[in-house]
Amino acid sequence: MDVAELFFEIDDPRQEGKCFHQLTDILMIVLCGYLADCEGFEEVYDYACDKQDILREFLELPCGIPSHDTLNRVFRRLEPTQLEALLTKWGKDIVGLLAQKQLIVDGKQLRGTVEAGHKQARVQIVSVWAEKERLCLAQSQIADKTNEIKAIPDLLKPLDITSSVVSIDAIGCQKTITELIVDKQADYVIGLKANQDGLYEQVVGWFERVKPTLQAHVSRDLGHGRAEKRTVWVSENLTLVDAATEWIGLRSIICVESSRWLNDKEEYGKHFYISSLTGFSATQMSRYIRRHWSIENEQHWHLDVTFDEDACQVRKDHAPRNLTTVRKLALGLISRDPVKMSLKRKRKKAARDDAYLMTLLSQLNV
Repeated sequence: MDVAELFFEIDDPRQEGKCFHQLTDILMIVLCGYLADCEGFEEVYDYACDKQDILREFLELPCGIPSHDTLNRVFRRLEPTQLEALLTKWGKDIVGLLAQKQLIVDGKQLRGTVEAGHKQARVQIVSVWAEKERLCLAQSQIADKTNEIKAIPDLLKPLDITSSVVSIDAIGCQKTITELIVDKQADYVIGLKANQDGLYEQVVGWFERVKPTLQAHVSRDLGHGRAEKRTVWVSENLTLVDAATEWIGLRSIICVESSRWLNDKEEYGKHFYISSLTGFSATQMSRYIRRHWSIENEQHWHLDVTFDEDACQVRKDHAPRNLTTVRKLALGLISRDPVKMSLKRKRKKAARDDAYLMTLLSQLNV
């Protein structure tokens, strides 16, 4: 395994001539630690000391295992965009062409970086998620939730999203974003914000008028003590939705009504979406909308529960952002492994079984 080739484009932030440990060793030690059920630099250091023999098979380690303080210092100073570029390159090599794929854009706060007296996390990350392959293709840090609007175009511009379907929640309901997606020859399914007054009101009024004439898709889910019914309608007739002409590529609108029963209580919701797709049934549109939330279930949930990200107390400088990149790389490696067991069990297996750890790492060589 040529780890030097994997990380050769990442610049070492340390002063040349005063480093006892190679940057590639440090990066791989942290990645191995997070694959092997470690949380934080101290646990990574303890793991690396215990597994020094196997690590020496593919790392140089000229001065032994770097201390947890060294690992911390390097990750605090490491330029995060370079590590994110590695994540993007690996993901694109795995996924290949993005045509006909659903790309999901969503943000997440790192709750462990919430400072005393504040409600918002200091570090908030917006990601592009390949739904079918369950891989993060790109990510970027945003200053606050409102700046997610600015971060989304910056994430999509470098990607060749031709003929893909980009889904975003209501935060992405902006004319500049829909225009960018269409200019890049892709399609979109985006939640409609209530503060888009003209368009929102017209879409709501239109569906109240035409729903009885449209073919609906009804789905029911029952399990874990709850029941849910979802009904989806799609309309491509925008004759009386005058505000639609102001949105580049808008060809269809979607209405989703849901009823959920949990502990003898009923919750009702109604949501609307805009899309550039045409000729798609309510059943097909329902799938795009439901699968949009796979980023919550298959990335954000695992980062919080499997990797305990929100409890991480690493807060200084670039370290939180760099660590979430490593977690996503580790999550991609264990998710793609075909062994039939939970991701948490896979991490524990990687900690015990050196051969299994090497199997996971072998996926880096795409």
